[in-house]
Amino acid sequence: MEALPASAPPLSPSAWWRLAARDVRLPTAAEMAEIDRVAIESGAIPERALIENAGRALARHLHERYPEGRVAVLAGSGHNGADALVAGRTLAAWGRSVGFVQCGSRLPAPDVLAGWDLPVAPAGALDRELATATVAIDGILGTGLRTAPRAPQACIIESANEAQTAIVSADGPSGVDFTTGRVRGAAIRADLTVTFGWPKIGLLRFPARERVGDMVCVEIGFPPPDPAPATRAVTAAWAAELLGGRSAAGHKGEAGYLAIVGGEPGMAGAVVLAARAAIRAGSGIVRVASDPRNRDILQASVPEALFVDWTDSRALDDTLGWGDAVAVGPGLGTGPARADLLQRVREVATPPLAIDADGLNVLAAGAGDALSGPVASGRPVLLTPHPGEMARLLDSSVAAVREDPPAAARRLAGAAQATVLLKGAPTWVARPGGELRATTLVSPGFASGGMGDVLTGVCGAYMAAGLGAADAATAALAVTALAVLRSVDDIGGSAADVPAALPAARRALDTVCAGAWPGVSLALPAAPSRNPKGDER
Repeated sequence: MEALPASAPPLSPSAWWRLAARDVRLPTAAEMAEIDRVAIESGAIPERALIENAGRALARHLHERYPEGRVAVLAGSGHNGADALVAGRTLAAWGRSVGFVQCGSRLPAPDVLAGWDLPVAPAGALDRELATATVAIDGILGTGLRTAPRAPQACIIESANEAQTAIVSADGPSGVDFTTGRVRGAAIRADLTVTFGWPKIGLLRFPARERVGDMVCVEIGFPPPDPAPATRAVTAAWAAELLGGRSAAGHKGEAGYLAIVGGEPGMAGAVVLAARAAIRAGSGIVRVASDPRNRDILQASVPEALFVDWTDSRALDDTLGWGDAVAVGPGLGTGPARADLLQRVREVATPPLAIDADGLNVLAAGAGDALSGPVASGRPVLLTPHPGEMARLLDSSVAAVREDPPAAARRLAGAAQATVLLKGAPTWVARPGGELRATTLVSPGFASGGMGDVLTGVCGAYMAAGLGAADAATAALAVTALAVLRSVDDIGGSAADVPAALPAARRALDTVCAGAWPGVSLALPAAPSRNPKGDER
């Protein structure tokens, strides 16, 4: 009998963000299939070795989570079925009680049982096996699924979900689309997903993310992909590298000067949040150009910031040229006077420019239909819409944006020749040319008014500190997410709670320990779900 592995995750799931590697790619199903094909056909690694590595990694992580009880292996006909069979065979060699059920029209090829006498029961034995198992391995369907599962796999999936067993999915839950994250029919609701090589992009998208449970991405021997998948995960290790540190001899000028334009009467709170966030994110000096009726509110709420009357054209122009970056939009308003103000910002300001909230609505109204052409020529521009603002900028619908957020972000990035941060779960950062980045941390705490204003302040601070638009957005998303996860209640938390949590969130980047969990490049805790396992209504 083989010795059982003794390793275990070094941190609790809430701290798994510390373990993620710096460069984690997020392939589509098609990109992953091509990576697999090239690796095998080039001779870099045999197919049988990949299957063996995947299955043994699956067995190890299952045993770490569920060290006792019988295991039921649900093996389909494809590669995921082969991975599941290897995992079951490995667990049996370690002394675990394991039962096998054929869930496809045939057993996978090649034969992966390696001469072990391990009977594989027909699908009719499923209920019996599930009734005696503590945990089931889901290897029913794989990455190639594009439609709702058909019988008998749909029935097998439903039986597995209804059983009183934990489920560990091989590569991803059967029934989800590994590219779009859609769930078109029956889909496994996993407790743990062990995904191989790289996390497939669809596993980070909803509703699939709710089916994944805890996710662990393991290395199984693929060579570096060339070309690399177009989408990259925003991780804490990457953000730590982008932000670096600050010299003990540094001064406020080196930290960056940020000008923020926003806050018509009645909406001063938005620009207060942005200014507080920018200061807490590390800006050396923040000037706020706003309606003169907001002077007292702003100077009382953010005494560190300098107030500028935006009706004073000379003072406004001086501020727009003074900053190392300009952020416009929080609480700006949308009337004709605000359209003139935004146009002045676009024409007079020369530093990098971030546009959010009403700044985007004014842009959309001025475009007439879909926005096209550079927003501000000759300097980096970051646009930060939510789906409603994105729909207006593209002359589209919110439903269409939500149907394919990566495509919407790329379309606007190309049309506006700007970096686009499209808010959501995940949030997407697109650059002109097609490069895409996606966040990995999610929380109901983000669903609170004013979070976008906070994010604008952090993005502006990092742009003022010298980061490019996409890198500033990447770092801001990581640090803001950590602040929310560490300090804001899921329900009832306020955007006003976030700025004060930003310094600790940035310090937390110093605790990144990529590689501390051997073989794991990314680990994510289960996303909160409105429809927990066992309730398939």
